[in-house]
Amino acid sequence: MFNNIEEKKRPKLSVVVIAFNNELYIEEALESLHEQTFQDIEIVVVNDFSTDRTAELIEAYILDKPKFRAIHLTENSGGCSTPRNTGINNSTGEYLMFLDGDDWYAIDACEKMVESISRTGSDFVAGQVIRTNNYEIWYHKQIYSRERTNINIREFNKLLFDTLSVNKIYQRSFLDKHKLRFHEGIHYEDILFTGKAYYLAESVSVIPEPVYYWRVVENADVKSITNRRFEFENFENRIIAHRYYDEFLNEIGAQKYQGEKNNKFLRHDLKLYTNDYLLFDEDYKSRFHNLIYKYMHEVMDEYEFLSLSEKDRIINYLLFIGDKKAFEDYLFYINNMPTKNNRIYNIGSSYYFKTDKPGKNHEKFLKISTLEIQFRLEDIKLDGESFSFLPEIFVSAIPDSEFNIFWMLKNRQTKDLLAPENSEDARVEFNIQDIKPGNYYLSLYFNHNGNIHRKLVKNTDISSLPNIKIEHGKISKRIFINQKNSFSIRVSPIKTVDQIKWKIAQRKLLQPDKKKDIKPRILEKTLKNLIPRLPVRSNWVLFESHMGKQYSDSPKYIYEELLSSGKKYKYIWSLQDPDHTEIPGNPVKVKRHSLKHFYYLNRAKYWVDNQGMAHLGKKKDSQVYVQTWHGTPLKRMGYDLKRLPSNNELARLNFQSASWDYLITPNNYTTKILKRAFRYSGSILETGYPRNDLLIKQPEKVIEETKNFYNIPSGKKVILFAPTFREWDPSSFQKVADDVLKLSRKLNEESVILLRLHYLLSNRMSQLKLPNNVINASNYQDIQELYLISDLLITDYSSVMFDYALLKRPIVLYCYDLEEYMTRRGMYFDFEKFAPGPIYKTIEEVIEFVSNEEKYSEYDERLEDFVEKFGSLEDGTASAQVVNQVFNRK
Repeated sequence: MFNNIEEKKRPKLSVVVIAFNNELYIEEALESLHEQTFQDIEIVVVNDFSTDRTAELIEAYILDKPKFRAIHLTENSGGCSTPRNTGINNSTGEYLMFLDGDDWYAIDACEKMVESISRTGSDFVAGQVIRTNNYEIWYHKQIYSRERTNINIREFNKLLFDTLSVNKIYQRSFLDKHKLRFHEGIHYEDILFTGKAYYLAESVSVIPEPVYYWRVVENADVKSITNRRFEFENFENRIIAHRYYDEFLNEIGAQKYQGEKNNKFLRHDLKLYTNDYLLFDEDYKSRFHNLIYKYMHEVMDEYEFLSLSEKDRIINYLLFIGDKKAFEDYLFYINNMPTKNNRIYNIGSSYYFKTDKPGKNHEKFLKISTLEIQFRLEDIKLDGESFSFLPEIFVSAIPDSEFNIFWMLKNRQTKDLLAPENSEDARVEFNIQDIKPGNYYLSLYFNHNGNIHRKLVKNTDISSLPNIKIEHGKISKRIFINQKNSFSIRVSPIKTVDQIKWKIAQRKLLQPDKKKDIKPRILEKTLKNLIPRLPVRSNWVLFESHMGKQYSDSPKYIYEELLSSGKKYKYIWSLQDPDHTEIPGNPVKVKRHSLKHFYYLNRAKYWVDNQGMAHLGKKKDSQVYVQTWHGTPLKRMGYDLKRLPSNNELARLNFQSASWDYLITPNNYTTKILKRAFRYSGSILETGYPRNDLLIKQPEKVIEETKNFYNIPSGKKVILFAPTFREWDPSSFQKVADDVLKLSRKLNEESVILLRLHYLLSNRMSQLKLPNNVINASNYQDIQELYLISDLLITDYSSVMFDYALLKRPIVLYCYDLEEYMTRRGMYFDFEKFAPGPIYKTIEEVIEFVSNEEKYSEYDERLEDFVEKFGSLEDGTASAQVVNQVFNRK
């Protein structure tokens, strides 16, 4: 056993890996640690006296890896507690994490977890678990829907459902302070360890990102403890762990939280066994009832069941009162199996499940809202005159003499009802010879003691769904399943003219109060089907910038280059607010998403855009799409993100990039990244950004007009403050507001701040009264013009730094959350090494730099290197180069 720890620098993080007979997976687990993006780490691997090749594989893997150490226990402990405690006691890191030998970490799990616990100062932090069998853990969405910082179990008790220890990072000082270790000699040690941690912690944080992959091998020869539910000792061990947990709550005086803990036990732990109960043998069932009856009466009362779902309420109440026969009948009932006794009864329209135990309050706990009525349709037939089927109906726990059934077709449009004809055999048959057009949905009506229960027939209620369509006179009739999976007979006219008349009549019936809107909507739909068939006009050019929000960016400067060239083009601009957006040259201005926009989208030969508009209309082969993009990449994007976007997002990205004919880039660095991140293989125009022509030429007229727009006198020092939006930080607005006010107070009278914010922050900032020396320029159309009038830029990770650097004016990087930002977004290069100016973490440091102009020159060389690396192609001719290569081609 490893006892002596060498004298060396204490690592930030220790990861304890435990292994027992994991020869198939241990190397993958260790590999996931070796490849972590976080490096200040030690890994202690504790082998719990494995009898396979696990020990040999561990030693071979760590042989040349100094961050790894192995401890081999001399006898098997029989659980996870002893090896984990051994790992804790033989590690030195400030923080602790745990990994089981058959699982693995996400590649940046340690980086994300260390960043979060360092930033929040929480006693421990939890991350999301992904199960390899794709089983969706229902409570994960509630816990991990967003980041939660410095919360307490008493204010957010849903955390109790996450009892795993392996998806968390702990402050060692927290574990040591409370002498918190894994209880040895029991199974389900995580229940007790994590439960104690929750109630002892002053604060806990949650990050909504996957960090831990839990390998679930359901058909393994040797099952894990959690998969041995068919052994009664498994249930017994879980109850033992919960009893220790209950004892702990009593010891710390937290009895008032027993109900919350019980709720978790009932909704999760116990449910695992009641779900499998019908598969247990009789000995198991008897022992199960005895033990759960005792345990429930130790810690809970029946009123706790009222907060549960109906099925859980009834199941747990029957266990609580010790009615084994009724409990089993209820499981038969909800699993569509015959019950041994008829237990459903009604009082008026209210229904209940009958228990054999005496008592006055049973109906409070055994009420049923919906009867379980199961049916199946066989041998469905449809012809011009009739629709028929053979039904098989199953109703459990109710005597046949108490109910009768009947079927009905209902026309959704006209509300007409159609009953089946009388038939001597079991087949149900409807006469549909003279049926009116419409969708006829089939329902089963169940009449029990005067109470009518309706069940709409779904596709899942049909054993074999035939694909039948017949034409009978002027009408077609076919089997139809709607979007909600409901079964119906669709009856519709055969001729197109008759179909249109019928559809108009349908809409009038369904929307009687909206008759005036019917014709325009039908016309628009018709036109949208016709417009794509129209020919492309070779001299039409459609422009859009930032999804129609602005007249700005490279599309603006390509447009103005074309305008000044005198070419005979028809120009169209897509805008969100065309009536309030001024554009020179009198182009056609259309509202984005309008029918007019759709018309020009389909007819213009050229599309010029800086984000993505291919999803708005299918691009034809004869059309040319020029994608200018909107910045030099610093933050990872697309396929380069640490965590890939969803399949739908990637499909959208692929669709967009496949539509581009030209991609404009400002340098070779950007070219390589955009090609890889967007999986783009089309033509590249490495010309520099057309928007930056303005920064190279620096026209005095534009400078004067922009200053006049904000009434900024000449001689005033202008500071542009343009921070990035942090979508994960709901308090970022307040941070910006506080920093702006601090900066405002420290500036002299000869300085003014131009504040350029993300539109979400801008809207909130506009509601505040700003000091006289602060101007909210967030809604100004073209930020390039703001660059021209600014003497200094304060930003963080925004791509504005790449453009502004061309002016060779000072840039200050205010990066108070650098580590967190790098962890969340990832960067393409060493930001601290190549930044074009000083990096500060406090606004006070920023203010000091801004106020001392003699310091500016200290960063001239960094700025020059930055421009050389990212802006060497910018010579003021990018717009002309694009026009020449795209629009001057024959």
